[in-house]
Amino acid sequence: MTDPRSGTRFAVYLCPPEDDPYYRLGSDLLGFDVRAGRQVPLPDFLRPEDQADAGPYGLHLTVVEGFYTDPARWPEIEAEVRTCVACLSPGTALTLTGGRVEVWDDGTTWVHRFDAGTPLLVLHTLLLARLARFVTASPFDGKVGEGSPPFERARMALLHTPRGLDSWQPHFTLVQPYGGGDPAGLRERLEALTVPHHAQTYRSVTLFGKREGEERWRVRANLPLTGDPAG
Repeated sequence: MTDPRSGTRFAVYLCPPEDDPYYRLGSDLLGFDVRAGRQVPLPDFLRPEDQADAGPYGLHLTVVEGFYTDPARWPEIEAEVRTCVACLSPGTALTLTGGRVEVWDDGTTWVHRFDAGTPLLVLHTLLLARLARFVTASPFDGKVGEGSPPFERARMALLHTPRGLDSWQPHFTLVQPYGGGDPAGLRERLEALTVPHHAQTYRSVTLFGKREGEERWRVRANLPLTGDPAG
């Protein structure tokens, strides 16, 4: 398995525009503005160690996992994403509804969870299938085996991930790994901060990347839903 701390990686995410209030909120919580490529001060109720896992990614909702790839294939990957996005009908929007704060992984992972509209679910499935050929290694290699459900093994064999499709849980990770002593207070703060953002609409997806040896992710391209692979 590729060392998770090295290797060139790509991912397709939903990421709000830099002037969007939710983007500013998420960047402040994570301590990293991924579009600007700079760290920002954390709020006083979070410590750097509370964001050691989530912070380096910046605010994002995963559409396609952060897979490893050959850096020489970056132009092909971007072209494939553009073509997939162009397959959606004119005027299509990617919608998220039902936003709520959920706590996973024994209280260490705090997410803003959503329900995906049909166009977003379709695009997620299309991209996951079409980009599989560019994957050289997966962050889930070695984690899905004989003891895993058959459908997860089938997904790993075909798509390099056990997640997604009809069991996809679209979410923005807000805090990870939380180790503070006030989970009730954290929930209260996160729920109050996210209330205005429980329904969201996107008309683009964002290609993220991380070069070998880099600690933090960065934006490689914003790909609008124009109906034209040339953008």
